[in-house]
Amino acid sequence: MDEHPLDSVTGINRRTFLAAAAGTVVASIPGLMQGAFAAPPAPQPTAGKAVPVGDFAVTPLFDGPQSYPLNRFHGADEAAMLKIAGIQPLPAAYNVFLIKRGKERFLVDSGNGTLTPARTGQLPVCLKDAQTAPAEISKILITHLHGDHAGGLIADGKPAFPKAKVYIPKTEYDYWTNDESIRQARENRRGLFPLIRNILRVLEQNSLIVFFTPGDVVSPDITSLELVGHTPGHTGFLLASQGKKLLFAGDLLHGAALQMPRPDITIDADVDQPKAKETRLRMFKQLAADAIPIAGAHLPFPGIGLVQSAGEGYTLKAWI
Repeated sequence: MDEHPLDSVTGINRRTFLAAAAGTVVASIPGLMQGAFAAPPAPQPTAGKAVPVGDFAVTPLFDGPQSYPLNRFHGADEAAMLKIAGIQPLPAAYNVFLIKRGKERFLVDSGNGTLTPARTGQLPVCLKDAQTAPAEISKILITHLHGDHAGGLIADGKPAFPKAKVYIPKTEYDYWTNDESIRQARENRRGLFPLIRNILRVLEQNSLIVFFTPGDVVSPDITSLELVGHTPGHTGFLLASQGKKLLFAGDLLHGAALQMPRPDITIDADVDQPKAKETRLRMFKQLAADAIPIAGAHLPFPGIGLVQSAGEGYTLKAWI
C-alpha cells in the first residue's frame, strides 16, 4: 500500500495515525496502537509535507507533543471510556497549519509560544523547516484564544509575526476582555485571562487585530464557520478551492480515539459542555455526509483526516 503523503516526516506512520485517531486497531497488526503510543518518543519539531487543496498547499506544523488523561473527559465513566478508546492517556498533539498560495503565507493559530517552553513552542523551528520566515506571514487565523492557539503570537513582548494581521472572532475577543467572564470561569481557568489579555494588548498596540464574525470571508476562498461550545467564539475556517475543501476545525475535538466513536463525550476545557457536544455531533454528521476532511489542532500529528460514519459513531480515515 502506498504511504500517505503526510507520513514520511512525522515519526508516526499512516496506520499508527489512523489507529490512534479512530480508537481502533488494524486487524492485521494487533496491539499496534498500544505499542506505538504507550510510551512513544516525542516527534522532533518538524513541518509535515505540504498537501494540495485546490490552489493552496497546506503544511502541518508540529508545535509539540500532547496527550489527554481520561479523567479530563465527561459523558461516561472512566472504565467505559478506556474500553472505547483502548488507550490511556489519549494520544494527541499541538498542531499549527501553514497555508500557502502563490506568495501568500497564512497560519491557522500560532501554537503555545513560550507559555510551555519545556514541551512546546516549536513553531519557529517548524516554519524554518517549511522554508518560511515569520516576516512572510501576512495573516494568522485564530480559531479561539486559548494559550495553545494564541501563545505564539508574541515573543519577548513584541509581535512574533510583525507583518501579519491577526484575525480574531469578535465574540471570542469580547469573552476574554469581559471581567464578568473571569467571575464566571472555573477557578483553575481564571489565570488564563491575564495571559490572553497581555497578548491582545501587544497586538492592539501594533494595530494588528482584524475582527470578524462567523460567515465572513477572511481571505479569498477561506470562510469562517461558527463552531462554538469549546469557547464562546470558537471558529473554524473552511478552505474551498477548485472543488476541493478542507475544514480547519480547531478544538472541535481533543481525544480522537475517544471522541470519534463517542462524539457526545466532552472535555473539561469546554466552556459550554452541552454546546460543545451539540456542535461536534452536528459537524461530524455534516463532514461525513459531505466528505470534507478536517485539520485538527489536537489530532495526532500531522492532524489531517476524513470523518466517516462507523456504526453509531465515527472514525477518522486517511485523506489524500
